[in-house]
Amino acid sequence: MRFGVCCSVDQAVAVQQAGFDYAELPFRDWASQSEADFQENRAKIGALGDFRAEAMNVMLPASARLTGRNPVFAPVLEFLEKGFCRASAVGTKIVVFGSGASRSLPEGFADRAAAYDQLEEFLRLAGKRAEPYGIHIVIEPLSFRETNIVNLIPEAAYLAGRVGRENVRCLADYFHVAANRESCGDVVACAGWIKHCHIACPRGRAIPLPEDGWDYAPFFDALKTSGYDCRVSVEGSVPWEDRPEKTLAESLRYMKACAGQSCS
Repeated sequence: MRFGVCCSVDQAVAVQQAGFDYAELPFRDWASQSEADFQENRAKIGALGDFRAEAMNVMLPASARLTGRNPVFAPVLEFLEKGFCRASAVGTKIVVFGSGASRSLPEGFADRAAAYDQLEEFLRLAGKRAEPYGIHIVIEPLSFRETNIVNLIPEAAYLAGRVGRENVRCLADYFHVAANRESCGDVVACAGWIKHCHIACPRGRAIPLPEDGWDYAPFFDALKTSGYDCRVSVEGSVPWEDRPEKTLAESLRYMKACAGQSCS
């Protein structure tokens, strides 16, 4: 497994110094920033050498509506096209489709079958836009607190199956698995669909550390049983203001130990 951290461009230096393999940056910011800012931030990542922004999360702004009565996909797809082009320029291979606000069924719209049809259509079009850039879109199951559709790993796998594109797969996020009281057995059951993972301590959504008292073994055991050998990104709070390299390095050692990997 390869380990990374969800962070900003300026925080990526600390992530690299702590020994992580890659950074996961916010896609929405990359797609919406000015050309001058993009070029500046691209140069910052380029200065890190082989350390790349291999993944990006936060795919869409909350204002982008994908479900409901007659959602319009064209402007969203234009936004994605610009973002995919920029993401590929910094080595991105994975873009996470969480975007709970965008995909949630709006108030007064209760047709879940229609909503799945709409998400299927959107993801098929988005996957087609991402393909020329060598990017996979991964559908993130979110907690019941964050969205009212696609909350469990099998639901994300089901949606990916409906889309029917090789570059649209799903994600397993341990924070959401724990929040929804979902079995880690779903990771094993859906192993063929999982292309990316997130992790955070379910207590406080912080970076995993030995002293947090949480048992991550069921999640990593499920990944090992599945033969998963892709990326795992920390998506939790980090004390960026106080020697983050030390805390990040400790978390990396801990997660590698949980995964049964050498820390060398």
